[in-house]
Amino acid sequence: MARLIALLLVLVSSSKAYAVQSFTDVDSEEQVKKRAMSLIEGDITNKLPIKGQSFRIDENVEEITLLFFREPGSKPLVLIKPDGSKWYDARYPEEQVTWYTDPNFDIIRIKEPQPGPWQAAGRIDEENKALVISDIRFEANPLPNPLFQYEELKVEGKLYNGDEVVETARFRQTVLLDVLFISTNNPDFDNFGANPARVAQFEDNGRGHDERAGDGVFTGFFNLDVEPGEWLATYEMTTPLYQRVFEFGPVEVEPLPVEFNVIQSEAVDENHQLTIQVDENWIDPQSVVINGETSFPNGEVRKFTVSEIETFPHNVAIANLAFGKHLVDLDIFATSVDGREFEARIDDFSFIAKEPPPPEPTAAERAQQQKIELERQRELARQEREAKQKQAMTNLIIIVVVNIVLIGLALFALWWFKFRKKKVATDVASSESLKSEKSGKK
Repeated sequence: MARLIALLLVLVSSSKAYAVQSFTDVDSEEQVKKRAMSLIEGDITNKLPIKGQSFRIDENVEEITLLFFREPGSKPLVLIKPDGSKWYDARYPEEQVTWYTDPNFDIIRIKEPQPGPWQAAGRIDEENKALVISDIRFEANPLPNPLFQYEELKVEGKLYNGDEVVETARFRQTVLLDVLFISTNNPDFDNFGANPARVAQFEDNGRGHDERAGDGVFTGFFNLDVEPGEWLATYEMTTPLYQRVFEFGPVEVEPLPVEFNVIQSEAVDENHQLTIQVDENWIDPQSVVINGETSFPNGEVRKFTVSEIETFPHNVAIANLAFGKHLVDLDIFATSVDGREFEARIDDFSFIAKEPPPPEPTAAERAQQQKIELERQRELARQEREAKQKQAMTNLIIIVVVNIVLIGLALFALWWFKFRKKKVATDVASSESLKSEKSGKK
């Protein structure tokens, strides 16, 4: 068997440490399996020379991975080599060692480890168990084919060590299992060139759709909010030291065979209509059940349920409460034509209700509007006449005032002219009289 990399998990209990070492190709596969299972099931302290928190690595070990679970919040471990030198999480030969530390555990992978007794110094968790990992893989239940856009489905899977399910709860906490849908880039499908979409994460924590925590069964809840087309279901298993990818498929995602449209009301006192249509080539129309929730622009929320629909298209009334954006969440349950039960969820369906134009006026209203308009026109004409009369009177007053001013100015000018003329004559007469008197005296 090719170089077998083992994973060592250390257990500390009553000041005793347990270790499991790897096996090389000198052992047959059957021998390796028997020795590994004997270590797991038997008294480990009788299988390896262990004292305190020390363990021994034989000279035939080519590579080994150590996983130490520590008490929460404790400092990373210190590894003490057989020659007495120490390795720390921040100081070790990088060409030989890969070290990952977490608040709760350390994972250390060593190439060509020095044979002899090793020691681990630190607050190691007493609840750890020893386990040999020869081939970690993840297997999930097969996906239905085809799937439907917006479909939600529960899928279970298990983490395997060789042929055995991994049951070490603490080890499962170091593994992340994500599911991506990656387009096959088949030009015959609508998802050609689409970006990968993360559709689920597998967990074994007893939450959500996972039934029991720590039972070794991982549960993923898929939400296929992806473009219809051909996809590869890609399971990514990530540990602190490596990542593995398992691909399944291809699988086809068909458009959801239930279509929704909205007919908006044109009158304020009438409801909107949510129209539901089904594709009977994919699903049994009599099996369709829909739970909906409408969030109105005024903050109100109303729910509705549709079931046992006899004919399609089917209309659901949505109250016309306010103008603006309406959000409708839809849960669809149906049975495909081949008998598969499925459910889907649409949580981004929306429409915007605009205020309708005012209704056309009646004959009486039009007559009243015409009467009001006529009176308005008459009033405008009257105001215009009064304005003209006032303007004419103002113009007349201005003309009279101007004429009076002009006449006054003319009279003043005439008076001034005569006054000046008379004064000049008087001055001349006075001058001549004065001259005559002077001449007589002589």
